[in-house]
Amino acid sequence: MLMDRRSRVYFIACCFPPFGRGNSITNSCVANHLAEEFDVEVVCMELKDGGVIAYQEDQSLAESLHDKLEVTRVPAANWYGLNIALYALGVLPCYFLNWAWRVWRRRERIFKRPGTVFAVYPIFSDLVLGYWLSKCYGWPLLVDFRDDFSGVMARGWRRVFKPFYRWLEKKIIAAADTVTVTTEALRQDILDRYGLAADKVVVVYNIVPPAPSAARKVARSDETPLKAIYAGALSQVQKPEILLKAYARLLQRDAIWSQRLQVELYGPESPYYKARIAGLLTRGCSFGGFKPQVDIAERVAAADIGFFSLSDATYAYATPTKLFDYIEAGLPIVAALPPGASRALIERHQIGLVADPADVEGLADCLQRMVGEPALRRRCRDYMADIRQQFRSEAQVGKWAAALRAIELAPEAQVVREAVPPHVATP
Repeated sequence: MLMDRRSRVYFIACCFPPFGRGNSITNSCVANHLAEEFDVEVVCMELKDGGVIAYQEDQSLAESLHDKLEVTRVPAANWYGLNIALYALGVLPCYFLNWAWRVWRRRERIFKRPGTVFAVYPIFSDLVLGYWLSKCYGWPLLVDFRDDFSGVMARGWRRVFKPFYRWLEKKIIAAADTVTVTTEALRQDILDRYGLAADKVVVVYNIVPPAPSAARKVARSDETPLKAIYAGALSQVQKPEILLKAYARLLQRDAIWSQRLQVELYGPESPYYKARIAGLLTRGCSFGGFKPQVDIAERVAAADIGFFSLSDATYAYATPTKLFDYIEAGLPIVAALPPGASRALIERHQIGLVADPADVEGLADCLQRMVGEPALRRRCRDYMADIRQQFRSEAQVGKWAAALRAIELAPEAQVVREAVPPHVATP
């Protein structure tokens, strides 16, 4: 007899709260919304302190998880740093394969009931697990690319491994019943790259939590400095230090700028921060370190200008979550971006000003104009209000839900699999 339960989804997401990083926030948003309709079990990595690669912890993210979610946290196997060394050498496309190996070894204890596998990238280990689980059990597979795996992995000196990364990517995409991506540009690239049917790849924009009520701006006096904010990763991918360089250029033009605009940066106090950012902090600038997401959301909502950046054309396809944070909060944008998806969205909808990635003078001009033209800021906020609904989580997760319903196991298959669970020898 068919059991009275919702369709099961195994959400494979190595980085999940309390991991305090960008894709952990997105993963928790997706899982929370899917839990309204599906029986969702998240399979993620247990967060531990120490080691060569350390991650920030954000308990505010864990506290916001849906009460219907099942979360299975699996510790990574100890490979004594070999996984990290092989990743640095380009031999492995991911340093979490020790976690994927541990999950695979425990698969009979974790994946007890048939369902659909939903694997997200980043992390590549999520895709590996999704691929092998689908192959092993014959379950449907949805693969989600929040980043362009082979494009990003083959940048710089790693381009010598591009054929290898493309081979891995092709096998996983061929095995997937549906593929979702962040932008139309990435969708078209994957379709052309592998000759796929047009309906196999679906665009689902990045999603973010709803903005707090503080997003409703209060009136400021003319004497109160505006605030520009950046909260996120501090790395070579973003090079957010260009904001500080542009601000310094404004101060060179007129020292009174510190009374017109203040800059707030938030993020981990990483080696990159110490080497590239700390020395650029000047009057009017502050660095607040890593803050819980609930705190950052309040600070974003209270700011006047939202900044984000991407360092080169490798990331032209990308639409970082900060873009949608700012749309949700109604925060006019100033950005440093290559021509591509994010820049096109900002310029098409007239919700901010954009300079080229290394153009300090151009970014300073954008800041000067955004601060000096209140009418421009009002227009940006109005245009954001016009488009906000189409980018909200409910609208985007609805696309994932529709894709999952289209590929889920038939009821009779679920009954058979529950009556005769798969038995696979553990390697």
